[in-house]
Amino acid sequence: MNYELLEQSVQFTFGNEKYGENGKKKIYKNVKKDAQAESLKKVGEAISSLQKDSLDAIVLIQKHGVALV
Repeated sequence: MNYELLEQSVQFTFGNEKYGENGKKKIYKNVKKDAQAESLKKVGEAISSLQKDSLDAIVLIQKHGVALV
């Protein structure tokens, strides 16, 4: 059986004492299928800088279809 990548999102976890111990998680949809890890990191760092937060984690979320043939 084969998998087909249908879509992917990225979840950034931002840290700041106002968010508490677990931080604030935000998911951004429609990440390009060929996005590189370094590019995702740069985007997360840019967002965290604008928010004056730390970037604590990045999770790539992928949705795959399974070929039934």
